[in-house]
Amino acid sequence: MISMKISFELSKEHSTLPKAEVIACLQAENIHYKIVETNEDILIIETSAKTGKLKQLANRLSFTFHVNEFLFSCKPSPETIKQNAMDNPLKTKGSIAVRYKNRSNKTDSQSVVKALAEIYTKDRPVSLEKPDSEIRALLADTNVYVGINITEIDRSRFEQRKVQHRPFFSPISLHPKLARALVNLSAIKNNETLYDPFCGTGGILIEAGLIGAKVIGSDIERKMVDGGKKTLDFYSIKECKLFCSDIGDIKNYVSEVDAVVTDLPYGKSTTTKGEDIRGLYKRAFENIANVLKKHGRAVIGLSNKEMIALGKSYFSLIEVHEWRAHRSLTRYFAVYQK
Repeated sequence: MISMKISFELSKEHSTLPKAEVIACLQAENIHYKIVETNEDILIIETSAKTGKLKQLANRLSFTFHVNEFLFSCKPSPETIKQNAMDNPLKTKGSIAVRYKNRSNKTDSQSVVKALAEIYTKDRPVSLEKPDSEIRALLADTNVYVGINITEIDRSRFEQRKVQHRPFFSPISLHPKLARALVNLSAIKNNETLYDPFCGTGGILIEAGLIGAKVIGSDIERKMVDGGKKTLDFYSIKECKLFCSDIGDIKNYVSEVDAVVTDLPYGKSTTTKGEDIRGLYKRAFENIANVLKKHGRAVIGLSNKEMIALGKSYFSLIEVHEWRAHRSLTRYFAVYQK
């Protein structure tokens, strides 16, 4: 099969999550790839995956802006850009638009666009509204990355699912964009089962259900379970099961699941029923290990960096993403594998 290079324009909202999310989704979608280049701005891979498969993958992502067929990267001087553009002619036909994202304080975006347009729009019509091909230039501090847009991720949908727009409200819910990224880090596949044992208002379950996973959720508080059911119904998540249970009793309701994604209570805004946080976390890890399938991933939100080691008694630690929620709260999202 013919391979091509694909570039993912990453969000810089976080230093490690965007890249890790893409890689986990490549795994989940069974896309074979080789990393060509990676930094905080971009991830470039070589793959033989078809465009339809790449669009399917892109529909899962929350910390990526665009997925492109990669053409070239070079220093941002106009002459260098023009030479590289001539060396990498377009295979597509029809109208063209040249667009850019400037993340550099050093590069003049207009000179980059002009140089690309001089080569790529020669003898071809320009259409800014509905071009047949969109050339995208990502201007980083040292390089310009150029590609043909395959698809743009609609990130506005995550804003539309923020907790205040749901039928059941709780101020401690994760932003849907972050919840989706955590689901993706679990590498859950379509029709596999994802479980959240501290489901709260159901934000993680919504994002898992919307990408085709079957979802199971539980919480020690009955009002959360009842509210979560309303929310899942609101978003038409049909393949779901919710129940009220302490973390120590989940084996009575759940046999085996493909992935676990949860944000553990951190004792300030959430209730632990008076239980010591360390004791609760230890019980959580033990019982999650009992229901997670072999080689399955558990993505766990923790309130304290020292608590990461607790999970190592039950799982292999793959990676940790530090997330500063606000000035007084930092979360640690640890990705484990059984």
